[in-house]
Amino acid sequence: MINRKFPITGNESKLIGRSNILNEIFTAITKPVPDHIQVVGPRYSGKTVVLEKLKEIVISEGGTEYSCVLLWDLGHSTPKNDSEFLSQFASNLSEAIKDKFPDYSEHLKSSKDTFQQDIAEVLEVLNDETKILVIFDGFDKALSSDKLTRNLWDQLRELAQNKSLTLITASRKSLRELIRNPDAQTSDFWNIFLSTPIRIDCFDENEIADILTNYCQVGFEKGALTELYNATNGTPVVLLEVLNYLLYGHDGNNITNALVQEAVSCSFESNQNFIDDLWHDCLPATQDTIRLLVEGSEIHGVSQTDKISIEEKGFARVSGNKLTKPSRLLQIFLGGLANEKGAIDRLFQNEDVFAQNFNNVISKRLAHIPNIDTDLMRYLQTNLEHLPNHPSICLEGMRGLINKCFDIIWNAEFGGKTVPDGHFDIWRYHRESERLQDFKTSFPQGGKRLFLLKVLTTPECSNPLAKVVSQSTYVAINALYPFGDFGQHQEGEKMNLHMVYSSMLLAIELVASLENDLAKSKDGV
Repeated sequence: MINRKFPITGNESKLIGRSNILNEIFTAITKPVPDHIQVVGPRYSGKTVVLEKLKEIVISEGGTEYSCVLLWDLGHSTPKNDSEFLSQFASNLSEAIKDKFPDYSEHLKSSKDTFQQDIAEVLEVLNDETKILVIFDGFDKALSSDKLTRNLWDQLRELAQNKSLTLITASRKSLRELIRNPDAQTSDFWNIFLSTPIRIDCFDENEIADILTNYCQVGFEKGALTELYNATNGTPVVLLEVLNYLLYGHDGNNITNALVQEAVSCSFESNQNFIDDLWHDCLPATQDTIRLLVEGSEIHGVSQTDKISIEEKGFARVSGNKLTKPSRLLQIFLGGLANEKGAIDRLFQNEDVFAQNFNNVISKRLAHIPNIDTDLMRYLQTNLEHLPNHPSICLEGMRGLINKCFDIIWNAEFGGKTVPDGHFDIWRYHRESERLQDFKTSFPQGGKRLFLLKVLTTPECSNPLAKVVSQSTYVAINALYPFGDFGQHQEGEKMNLHMVYSSMLLAIELVASLENDLAKSKDGV
């Protein structure tokens, strides 16, 4: 066990460098009209450490207008619905302001069912007195569920209109990428933030040199700096762990290339867990891109999304339109994994291996489908990200995908949620179910939508009236619907992971069938 100069996990972690990022955030929130900003960075990039330092600076700086800072970690005790979010917001805000504004703090603390109204009252009173900085750390955890509705985001937007409130969100992806609920996407709340996030990425070579000089207080040879950068690509947690091994027992002489290589080798066992977490944060298709990069040292024509995902984790560097220089530690890590291009027997020989590799199968199938609706693609990708570790959360997202499919279907067939009168005449003439006549005055909701779609595509007595949607699409959505119900009402029961994988495949085939229907209709086939 070594004595670490740089604690890298837990509450003892300290900020190393990042002065440029802190200055950028500080400038944005101390303008005459402060900006609401989003801070984005991958796992282990140090977002929380940066924000804790920001809180310390804002509170200690006498020249700022901020008297209180709330740093709220939404990754723990994550609110499950709108009311719970506002309740926790009121409670945390009460705690943050209790020293400076005890009366207002007590008002929020005693709040019961009028949380948003009570918060609004306090902020309004404070408009001419002070500013409060509220930092939502782990905001992606709150957005991973579609239980938080547009109503909540609209309420938060109203609160943010107060001069006394400035907001910062911190997450692994930008807010637009994270929103799961299509209704929530239409809220104007997201528009109050600067569209370009402040990114917390890897350290570059100059920053690593500064860390060696000013934080480690060691001299180093140029080759040692290059070796350190090539081995880690500046991935914060990985770099600091290598430095912990490099400095352990350091004799005061200059750091050499050979010493860095030894530290890289010795630190791999502890760094392996961090790299493994970052690796599994990548989509299967992105993992394939990384493997190709490692095999060929560089790769051209990579999508912008993949470039950001790969570079921000320090797995490679971006040079123009290509990825290059995969980190040495990443190459060692991948060398120890089973080759996913190998035999099927090795990839799926048992349930555990199956669970780790089947995401690649789903991702490949998803890549075969052209021109997927943006919202449907977001649902599919977000659900897939929760597998294999969080199958229940994956199931929760099925309802949203199904609802979006129905919206697309009704728009394609009717131009909205009104069945043409002529349809009812035909169904009555051919003596289809009398239940259909109820849809004249009340458009079907819930499971009744399946009945309407079935009659449109597969009637019992008349010809199909569907202009666009096929019977295959009906069969697929009818089969997936129970999974959506189960996702919303699991009641403590856990569905088997492999069953959830089956639902994901079914969801993709539903989307594929619907997109095929739309394409045929567009082409006039």
